[in-house]
Amino acid sequence: MRRAGAIGTRLLGWAVAAALLLAAPASRATPRALDRRVVGALEALASEDVEGARAVVEPLLASDPDDPGVRLAAGILRFHEQRYGEAIDLIESSGLGDPSGYLALAKAARDVTKDDDRDESEHFVVSHPKGKDRVLVPYLVETLEKQRALLGEALGYVPEGRLTVEIVETPRELARVSTLTDEEIRTSGTVAVCKFNKLMMLSPKALLKGYDWLDTAAHEYTHLVLTRKSRNRAPIWLQEGLAKWFEDDWRGGGEPVSPFSAALVREAVQKGRLVTFEEMHPSLAKLPSQERAALAYAQVAMAVEYMVRTRGPSVLPRILDLLAQGRRTEAAVSEAMAQPFDRFLVDWKRYMAARPLPRGGEHELERLRFRDDPKHGGTWSEWSEVGDERARGHARLGEIFRTRGRWVAARLEYGRAYQRVGPRVPILANQYALAALMSGAKAEAEKVLGEALEWSPDHPALNVRMARLLLDRGQAEQARTHLLRANAQDPFDPEIHLGLSKALETLGDPSGASREGEFGRILSHGGETR
Repeated sequence: MRRAGAIGTRLLGWAVAAALLLAAPASRATPRALDRRVVGALEALASEDVEGARAVVEPLLASDPDDPGVRLAAGILRFHEQRYGEAIDLIESSGLGDPSGYLALAKAARDVTKDDDRDESEHFVVSHPKGKDRVLVPYLVETLEKQRALLGEALGYVPEGRLTVEIVETPRELARVSTLTDEEIRTSGTVAVCKFNKLMMLSPKALLKGYDWLDTAAHEYTHLVLTRKSRNRAPIWLQEGLAKWFEDDWRGGGEPVSPFSAALVREAVQKGRLVTFEEMHPSLAKLPSQERAALAYAQVAMAVEYMVRTRGPSVLPRILDLLAQGRRTEAAVSEAMAQPFDRFLVDWKRYMAARPLPRGGEHELERLRFRDDPKHGGTWSEWSEVGDERARGHARLGEIFRTRGRWVAARLEYGRAYQRVGPRVPILANQYALAALMSGAKAEAEKVLGEALEWSPDHPALNVRMARLLLDRGQAEQARTHLLRANAQDPFDPEIHLGLSKALETLGDPSGASREGEFGRILSHGGETR
């Protein structure tokens, strides 16, 4: 669907430790106590416990800086601190090769991020390419700061220090800095990864229509909190279920699964085609299709929903605490839920089968379409979403009239297509509304947009067009709401920011209006303004 969560890394610690010990020069007598401490630091890093590893490694590096094992451990620590040049120097000078690929990852991260700009807030550092991606920073920071505070209340834990978020420009770059392949990213629709004590995100400009990048950032940050609170002992199904459950808390929460995903689950239950927990390991990003990933996310979100509805929200931190204490997943869930784990599985599947389908939100799979993928044009065109052949014919005629400036004729043809398929196809509703506006039928346009937004409340083009109507009427607050929804999906549309500038000026926020006006100019001119 969208994301690869915190991928389990505990075995990396053992792999690095084994390589370290096997590669140690035979002529050097390394004290056994030192070996144990280095191995412990490597295991801590493999469990994302950077603070624990730092407490061991820094004194060792100060007292015995030439020890190969210490230099290797220090290099891997520096990688987790995003100090990539130092990481490369330390790992290479250790003479122990590249156990578990940390050296290659450090070199890739250095090369991908070397020219980035960096912006800091109280608890986050955002590393991003120069130019257009600058407009992402204030929204990203605001979202993550809100999510941090809300997770602290819900789970009783907040990470210390500043966390780095790295924004990359292409799926290939995301593959280079993570442990995923380019093919896995495109097949599963993965756009972000939480790993190595940082968040890595694909810029929304890499996709034809953007993606839910702010929810994604909150989702990935939730993974980091879960990893640390559970001491990296939560299995992938629980990690993803909890991250999906909490991902929209920053904006007030909502329905955890879309109508489409809920229907996928119901059908999978009936046909015995649920994604198993074993299939989900080690990452949902490795599932064979976006549909299969969407099903998995919905299943695990419903597992968490069932837990909360059965035992209340306190059940979630209780499970994480039990895992952190070393309890096995089955035992932790069983104790917190006060029922045998097998009984939990049976009741959860029964719950999924009977759960009512939600109304608002996606009614079809929102496929992620990458700009650099030739398959994502042509038959991947949005117009292919018009399933009714006669409606598609009317829509094509509408397009022909639109390109010729014959707005009344276009409106009539779009209207005929709309009458056949209703508001469920966003591109049709958007073009129909445009033709209605251009032919002077504002009331008709607003009616169509309102109906379409009930089905696709986050669709950026629909929100921008509705905001334009509202701004013309002087309804700045309502317009601002629609523009922020559009921005949360497709933040590189200059009209969003120019509209926000106008709305904020009306609402008495001149500094916000100035910032949004600058963002609009940056995006209109394709880069920085001076």
